[in-house]
Amino acid sequence: MLEINLIAVLTQSIAFILLAFGLRKVAFGPLSQVIDGRRKEVQDTLDQIAADRKAMEASRAEYEQRLAGIEAEAREHITTAVKHAQEEAALILTKARDESTELRNRALAEIDLERRKALVEIRAQVADLVVLAAGKVLERELSPATHRDLVRDFIQEVGRTS
Repeated sequence: MLEINLIAVLTQSIAFILLAFGLRKVAFGPLSQVIDGRRKEVQDTLDQIAADRKAMEASRAEYEQRLAGIEAEAREHITTAVKHAQEEAALILTKARDESTELRNRALAEIDLERRKALVEIRAQVADLVVLAAGKVLERELSPATHRDLVRDFIQEVGRTS
């Protein structure tokens, strides 16, 4: 049968324990430190990435807010410029209307003045004609019927020219 040598088992067990203890001190200890160091570096890198991501998101939010502010300011400037342009257009139209009204009034006044001058000139011509007619009448003798006809013709002539 199988015989188990207790001394050999005990010796091998002690050798295994000594080997495990030696490997733990010599190989597994430094290897464990390297693995722990690497694990710490990876965790630090992941933490740094998370912090950078948060900072980037905060910067992005800030830039979006700034951009919205700039857009609002641009819209306000455009609105102000449009309002100013509309005011200028209204001012120009009002000025043009005032100038055209002034020109029209001046033209009407000038037409009225010319009409009055023409009436004065016509009256002067009528007076000259009356004097001329009176001179001709005086040259000949007038009957009452002829006198009435001359006065009626004169009145009608003056009425038409007025």
